[in-house]
Formats: sequence, structure tokens, C-alpha cells
Amino acid sequence: MTRSPKQLLRHSILVAAGLLGSGFIPVHAANRTTPTRKVYKIKQVSKDLLRMVDKAALTKVKPVYGAETALIPKKFLHGQESTQNASTILSFVPGINATSTNPIGVKTHISVRGFSQTQVGYTFDNLPIADLFNGGLSGGNNNYADLTNLIPVTLGETSGIQVTYGTPPPDVNAVGAIGGNINYLPLVPSSKQYESVFAGYGSFATRNYGAEINTGSAAGYGNLLLRFSSRQTAGYLDHSPDREYSYYAAYDLPQISPTSKWSLVFLLNKNQGATAARMPKALLAQYGPYYQWPTSFTYANSQAEHMMAILQNKTLISAHSVFGFKGFYAYTNSHRLEYVNPNANSQYNSFVTFYLNPAETVCQYSGNDFMGNDSAACQAQTINGDNYHSYTYTTNTFGLNPSFEWFNRYVNLKAGGLGVVSTYNSRNYVYGSPDVPEVPGYNNLWDEHGWRIYGKVYAQAKIKPTSNFAVTPGVKYETISTHINDVPGYYYTVGATSGKTYSEVSPYVGVQYKPLKGVTLYANYAKGYKYPNITAFYAADSNATTTSPATPVTIKPEVVNTYQFGMAYNKGPIDASISFYRSDFGNTFSSYYDTNTGLTYEYNIGSSQYQGINIATAYAVDGYLSLYGNYSIQEAKYTSNSSSQYGVSTSIGEPRPNTPTYLAGVGILGHYMHTRARLYGNLVGPQYIEASTGAPTDLSMPAYATMNFNLAHTFAIHQYGIKNVTLSLSGVNLLNSEASVLEKQFPYINGFTGNYLEAEPMMPRSFFGTVKMVF
Repeated sequence: MTRSPKQLLRHSILVAAGLLGSGFIPVHAANRTTPTRKVYKIKQVSKDLLRMVDKAALTKVKPVYGAETALIPKKFLHGQESTQNASTILSFVPGINATSTNPIGVKTHISVRGFSQTQVGYTFDNLPIADLFNGGLSGGNNNYADLTNLIPVTLGETSGIQVTYGTPPPDVNAVGAIGGNINYLPLVPSSKQYESVFAGYGSFATRNYGAEINTGSAAGYGNLLLRFSSRQTAGYLDHSPDREYSYYAAYDLPQISPTSKWSLVFLLNKNQGATAARMPKALLAQYGPYYQWPTSFTYANSQAEHMMAILQNKTLISAHSVFGFKGFYAYTNSHRLEYVNPNANSQYNSFVTFYLNPAETVCQYSGNDFMGNDSAACQAQTINGDNYHSYTYTTNTFGLNPSFEWFNRYVNLKAGGLGVVSTYNSRNYVYGSPDVPEVPGYNNLWDEHGWRIYGKVYAQAKIKPTSNFAVTPGVKYETISTHINDVPGYYYTVGATSGKTYSEVSPYVGVQYKPLKGVTLYANYAKGYKYPNITAFYAADSNATTTSPATPVTIKPEVVNTYQFGMAYNKGPIDASISFYRSDFGNTFSSYYDTNTGLTYEYNIGSSQYQGINIATAYAVDGYLSLYGNYSIQEAKYTSNSSSQYGVSTSIGEPRPNTPTYLAGVGILGHYMHTRARLYGNLVGPQYIEASTGAPTDLSMPAYATMNFNLAHTFAIHQYGIKNVTLSLSGVNLLNSEASVLEKQFPYINGFTGNYLEAEPMMPRSFFGTVKMVF
């Protein structure tokens, strides 16, 4: 029988997948006769064991283990990839504000109920993807080493996004997630075979295209999903083009045993483009909201990639228990080349932080000690200019996540752990031409090597004495060790080594009670710790001299006690919830940016408190139309009079920065036959502005509103091998708001006195269209 090219392609993929998954074991070997006994197949186990994703409405907020959670389901993600990314899509969830400076998703800013993105955890398949040394999805956006073009995960690689508000329960494998956690659920193969291609075009010359192949379940071969996509844009900011490539594979290996399931996930996201600068507001007012520095003055181009591979197994021990195992490896590399005109002189401190005088004479020890002060011990040299900076940041992360779960009618038990080892190299070299050499002790501002080891063990139970009452106690023990070694360079004249180990115990308890049908009352208490970023170690190493080592690291972990309680109602066409929360912080983190040296130092400053109210509602008018809305009141303030070694002081009642005082969202969702439509708006309240020193200011950004829509229709074809074609059109910021999404205060430089504000403008009105064909 003659096979079509499509059939041959699918057969080839299945054969390759089968050989890989079986370790080149003949297929018939998996069909051996087994003794007659009761077999509990993996697919027959309860949904709790398999962690099935609820098909909930977007705005449905419900308690899990007594904590408030929300879900963006897979269906909502469809048609959003052209206008949203894995960060900005979170703005549809109550209590979250998320922005980025281009449609693809670079330079993201995320806050969850007022908590900054470095206080929030990020996981992919419940495994940490945040930078272990700086927090956040892209280095934290709080120091010179920001990885602004790094995109660890894309919408096309997810089958849903889970949000946990507040300090999460012990079984959530995020590091330092004291303000909440965002878990991206991996896209997994479906049982049905299909192929699809897609492409789109929109404002700012934004283009995307890609393809997806799913082999479907086949005995002896397993199930393989392959996906590729590319997106590029000219950007809405002046001369800020960007391009992204995404490669993804998910493979359910052939089941050798009906009680055990193995799977593999691989993703690789590569980005290349200009790194946009946060611009002085005075220049934006003069030249327009999307103005960037002329490339004759300064520019920066970046290349970044993130790779992650996960091997997972779930094995049934009995009808009520399962052993799980995940092993993973992640690699991150970011390289940025910056240029500044050596003849330029500006009172503003842009993203280009610190440059030597091109004619500055430096000296080098024979032992590669750099910038020594003893002129008799070194030979004078002159760097060949310093108008080019080559900055590279590389991490390698290995992790293991074993778990055990046991369920019966009254008690569900969980226990497990997480072990992670991560290494990094951060280096910055300067030169007079773009082919910057890397000669330690000659032209490096810094060349830093380090590692972090994180370990966690936990136990957690859900006790259900009655059908309408449950209590969830739990505890976790964490330990984290950090070691940093600085090669001699401009910032570290003799080089230095420092490090510290922290160990903490975090209790957790949650309660749920259903007094009436459709009504759930819930409450929880959790204690959590955020461990210092790598910037906390900079001060220790920079203080080292030829006669004394690095000073001890004295910074303490940020500690938080979180309290939540609320009520959820789900009956008939109505979904509604209201919750109250309060988080009391000790050893509050802040960061000091030195405009003279370009270094950032993390420090503790007193105590603070975050509190607020979340309200979410949804109403199904009929089978075709539904309405939703949410409203959050957020407050963050200092609760002590404190001061730091950097001259920053705080007073009781002073506001914490970058926390919108309120957030609101409203939307209409409709579908009829094969047409889907969505119109939604967001309102972001005023938020206080932070100084570059970490000090609070009395300045605030004004409130702003956005309105967006999405319209899609699917045409059933069933001819020429085509199953259906979907056309979609999306619009962003229909009100064309010209607000800033982030502002920060900096002091003038080069002899100018006073302060000024730098800002990042939001995306203007824009439209995007896509077409998708399924075969």
C-alpha cells in the first residue's frame, strides 16, 4: 500500500520515538504475559495523583489547601500568543499587574498583590525556573546584571498557568516564593494525532509563524509532541527590534508497565535584539513617549537563551499511593554588547551605568591583580578605550525532585524534597572596539564565579474528618549555601571569596469548611523566607584588600508571616470570591544602586507590611455569554523606623514602592457556534516611585486604564487534508493610553545636582491578526 508523505512522516516520528523510549527494545517485548493479578493502571488513579488541571473559568478563584489560587486555563491561552506573552497574560488574573516593553515579552515587570517579582516564585511543571541567584524570570530587573532579553517560557509551551497567592504550601517547589507562586503547566501530548501550522502579522511589523506535530497515542511508540515558533518585531520603542525562536518537545514514553509512566519535556527559547533603555521623562516629554537614545550616543544588543530538560516518572505502589521522581537540567546564557560614545557627556544615568575614562591609566600585578595602588609593584598600562562593554551571564542548574503521595478517604499525605545545584559566571569586559577580548586583570570590570546549593524536605497532609471540612498542616526545612569568587578586576582590586549558609524551618496550616452547598470558607497561615540575592555579597568582596579578606556577609533572610481568610461561592451561573490577606515582613530587602560605580548592593531595612482585599466575580448570562470582574485593594508600607549602612532611612507608615493601590478588571466573553469573542479592560491604580538607593519617595505614578479585545472564528474544512482553519484578530490598548508602566528616581551625574525620573512607556494601540490550519 502506498503511503502519503504525511503518513510516512508520522510513521518515521513514531518509529524514532519508540526506539528512543524503549531503549531499542523490540516492541513485542513490551507485550509479555504477566501473572494474573489486579493491576492498577496509571490512568485509573484518582485525579489528585495525576494533578489534573481543572477546566475552570479564568476568573474562578478557589481555595486549595486553604490558600487562594487562580487558573488561566488552556482554552483562554488560545489566540493570545500574538498579543500576549507568558508574563503579560497574568494581568487577567485578579491582583496581578504584569507588563513588558515589547509584544514578545522582554523586560518584564510582575507584581502579585503588591509583591515584587523577586518576592514571587516561578515554576515550570512545579520545578523552579526563576534565576536562583537574583530571583525573577529575567534576573530581577534590580541591578546592572538584568537579563532583560531572557524569556524562559512562552505561551506556546504551556497548557495553563496556576497562581498561588501568598506564601505557598510546602509542596510548591519554588525558592523564595514568599509573596506567591506562578506555575506554568507544560504542554503535553494529546491522544489524538494532528498537525498544525500558524502565522500572523500586526503592528510594529510584528510577525510570527510556527508548526506543531502531535503523533497521537500508538502502542509501542509512545506519544510525541513537537513544536516550533518564531516571533519578531520592530518594537514600539525607537530602534528596538527583537526576535525569538522557540523549540519544544514533550514525549510520553511507551509504557513498559501499566503501573509506571515516564515522560520527557525539552524546551529551548532563544532571543536576539536591542535592549531598550529606561528613559528620562524629560526627554520623553520633549521627543515623544517612545524615544530612545540615538545609536550614535549609546546602544545595547543582546543575545539570550534558556534551555530546560525534564525527565519524570510516576509509579503506582498501590491503588492509593504513588512515587514520583523528576530530574531536570537548565542552562541560561545571556550576552550583551553595549556601546557609548566616548565624547558624549550627559547628566542622565541611562542603562549604561559606568565607564572608565578611555585614556585612564591602569596597572596590573604580575599575579594578575588589577588596579593596584602601589605604583612600585605594578607596570602602567592603558586599556584600548572602554566605549564597548561585553557583559555575559551564564548559569547551569541541576535538580532532583522525589515525592511520595498516599490517599485514603480521610487523609491525604505528601512528602518529598528538592535538591538543586546551580553555578554561574558573570563577567563584564571593556575595550575600544566591538571585538572585546577577555583578559582577566587587564580589561575586566568584574569576572565572577559562584555556586548555590539549595535543599528542601517537606511533609504535608490534608485531613478530612467530614466531607465538608478539611485541615492541611505542613512543614518544610530549607537550607541554601552560596559561594562567590571574584577574579581581580576594576571593582575587586585584589579579588575575593565570600559565602554564607542559611537554614530555616517554615510551618504551614490551611483550613477549609463548606457550611452550605456552593459556599466555601477558608483560611491559612504560612511562614516563609526569601534568601539574599547575589548582590548581597558584592559589598563583602569589594571591601577586600591585599592584607585583609572579604568582610563577613551579615545580611539576613527576609522573613514573612502570611495570614489569609476568605469565602468562595460557586452555584449555578455565579462564581464569586472575596479574600483578605496580611503579610508581616522582617528584615525587609531593599537595594542600593551606586551611580558612581554602577554596582547594586542588597541590604536589610526594618519591617514592613502588605495587606489588602481581593474580589472576583463571574456570571454566566446564558450558554453563550458570560461576564466577569475583579477588584483588588493593595497596601504596602514600612512598620518600623530603620536605617541602613547606605544612608537610607525609613519611617513607620512610609509606602513601599511599585505597589498599585488598587487593580480592577472587567470583561465580556461570548461564543456562538465556531465564533469566540472577548472584550476586557484593566485599571491600574497609582503606585509610589522608588529611588535608585532603595529609599521611598513621596512621588507616585498616576493611574491608567487599558482596553483589549480578541475575536476568532473557526471554519470547518475537512477537505484536502485540512480539518479546520481559525482566523483571529486582537487589539491591545484600544484607549491608546500613554502612561508609564514603571518609573524610578535617579540623581543627576557629571556635576549636575538634584534628581530626575526615568520611565518605561506602555505599548500604544496595536492590532494583530493570525491564521491557524489544523491537518
